[in-house]
Amino acid sequence: MNWEKFISNRFYDSSKNQGWYSGLFSMIGMGVGCFAMIISLSVMNGFETLVHGKLKGFEGDLRIVGHMSETPVLGLNGIEAAMPYMERRGVIESNDVQKVVSLKAVNEKTMESFYNLPLRGVTPKAGQVAIGQDLAYRLGKDIGDEIIVYSPIDQAIGFGLPPRKKLVISAIFSTKVLDYDDRFVFLSMSDGKSLFRRKSGYDGVDLRIKPNSDINQIKYDLIHNMGPEMEIQSWEDLNRSLVDAMKMERLGTIVILCLIFLVAAFNLAAALTLISIQRMKEVGILRAMGAPTHSVLKMIIQLGLSRAGKGAISGFVSGIFLVLVQTKFSLIPIPSDIYFVDALPMVLMPRDLFIIVILSFIFIIAASYTSGRKLAHSNIKEALQWAK
Repeated sequence: MNWEKFISNRFYDSSKNQGWYSGLFSMIGMGVGCFAMIISLSVMNGFETLVHGKLKGFEGDLRIVGHMSETPVLGLNGIEAAMPYMERRGVIESNDVQKVVSLKAVNEKTMESFYNLPLRGVTPKAGQVAIGQDLAYRLGKDIGDEIIVYSPIDQAIGFGLPPRKKLVISAIFSTKVLDYDDRFVFLSMSDGKSLFRRKSGYDGVDLRIKPNSDINQIKYDLIHNMGPEMEIQSWEDLNRSLVDAMKMERLGTIVILCLIFLVAAFNLAAALTLISIQRMKEVGILRAMGAPTHSVLKMIIQLGLSRAGKGAISGFVSGIFLVLVQTKFSLIPIPSDIYFVDALPMVLMPRDLFIIVILSFIFIIAASYTSGRKLAHSNIKEALQWAK
């Protein structure tokens, strides 16, 4: 043990009676800050993971947008599956109730394996559709009921009426993400071709990439192979506003929870300042014996780490323990009729743990440095004459 650490420990032991409560509050504050930040970010990670999974399950990992007659992408490295689609704004009608929706025609044979949709019913075949739960409530329809579907854009020239098809609801899906349950209607490719008469090919292709593949590299390869006339979008690009909102929410949470660290840092600075005043004469003796200013400053920083660092580590460990217990046993329930899960989701991210550790110790070191700087640069003669 070096002499700075030894004297710092002596200061710590001798200060348990004077300034102990301020140090205790700073220790508790750092612990509460670490605990609260781990829990908050873990909950946000949990919900983000669920939402991202639902978005990718509904749209795929990547999407090629542009007119094409075939899907020459399965041979590319990293592509696991492809789903060509035709999409058009259309109208569904039932009992004099009309609703403008997005009609998406896909291959009914591979729809269930490609899209991760929580379907109630069976995959729609020719003459059938799958609609969202909110849309079913709005129309007052259930599985087995009939609706009329048509695309006004594809009306026949000279007749003024678009092709209309009476389709049976074979499935109802519920994603509970954005307005998908109220906006999208899935139908078979054969029905799509008969409704979208002005289309001569696919509108695009949804892609699934292989696990552990680099989505950015695959996107770059697709841009290089498909040419500039095709637009390549990832699931993040398709939901940019939601993704950006989640990032801003995360940043706001970190900034707000840092206020707990700030309060704890003020308490720590007050406690260290009190200790510095009480040990002014001892520090003067050390300075007279040749101790450099940076050694005195180092002692105070070590003292601050000894006080508040214990609280930060305790809060850090407690937060991780709670997240692991919740992940394993789902002890904290939430109403499943409001959210799409029945237990509070928590996911630990290494980057978040690193950020929390860095932030907590930045506040501790800053408070310790602020308190010890004046003591380290105090006048030796005045320090030796200091009277408590």
